Amino acid sequence: MEGEGVVLYRTVPWDRKLLAQRGKRPAGPLFKFTCPQGSVGQLHLPHCELYDQGGCEFLSVAHVTDDKKVEFIDNLELTDTHVIINVTGFSKYGIVSEEGRPISPIDSLVLLFYQLPDVGKRSILKVLLLPGNVVLKEVREERRSSNGDREIYLETTSHCQLTPKQEYTLSTDLTDDHRIKPTKASFVDFQSYENYIPTFQLFMQSIVKEANISLKENGSETLVWDGLVWLPASLTEFTSTVLVPPPVTPYILPGQVFITKHRMALETRLGLLRPILLRLQQPDLGVLIDEEREEVLSNTTKTLKNQALLDMVIRKGARAQEHFYQALREADHCLVEDLEEQTA
Repeated sequence: MEGEGVVLYRTVPWDRKLLAQRGKRPAGPLFKFTCPQGSVGQLHLPHCELYDQGGCEFLSVAHVTDDKKVEFIDNLELTDTHVIINVTGFSKYGIVSEEGRPISPIDSLVLLFYQLPDVGKRSILKVLLLPGNVVLKEVREERRSSNGDREIYLETTSHCQLTPKQEYTLSTDLTDDHRIKPTKASFVDFQSYENYIPTFQLFMQSIVKEANISLKENGSETLVWDGLVWLPASLTEFTSTVLVPPPVTPYILPGQVFITKHRMALETRLGLLRPILLRLQQPDLGVLIDEEREEVLSNTTKTLKNQALLDMVIRKGARAQEHFYQALREADHCLVEDLEEQTA
């Protein structure tokens, strides 16, 4: 960031045909960014290449504009985990790789989602093989929206290294009736940035409390990942084992909440500042001194004055923000009431 601003971002689908025409394929999610203040000067996009194996040499960043034009940025700064680029404007950015590059392992995740037992005591453990730079929160939200409370996410030691286009097999130490489908599957990394579907499913015919599961390259006995999972019999059992009492949340003063929620509106809608400034200068409060008041009023426009006052109050902490809030309620009760009704 080169200054203060609000940045919003989300992932959007890639146009793979557009990339294929230029000999590229996705190597990360495609992010759509907005920043009304234009204060972002640099982006750090996560990659999953193994830095010491040369995979980063084939990376570039695709800048996709709203009219579906794409330019590729090759002037990159690279770290073990991120690709860094300088930006002057915003639309969509994502990491891509050369289509014909040599195939080598990448940082990956094994994510487990468990479909709880039904009335017949049957359950399903769903195993997702994903690149390490997927947005985990988005994966979980997508699975939750599709399956609701019937499926829960099982946290485990997820990280491993997998090779794109390589076939893998899943195995378990269970001795009771179970089946794994499919028997083998390819890890297709670039499809996994949008399609959060299981690579394998372990079907269990009876209540299972724990299981060892492992992943191997097809035709090899070498483990690329293994884990021990505890499988709850019900949602109640799951929540009772994974939930801990929440930490005591410190009390947040109303003024701090109000300024945080309505900062942008206050910059343009604050009216007369003098009554507020005089109140904040009173000895019983001592929020502002004469020099700070003059600094606020020396700005050339109403918006700049408002911004300067808000910056000053926020820097002074929660108590100063509470005094500002109370002073504003006295000076412009209607404005405070209108803003609070909008978020009620």
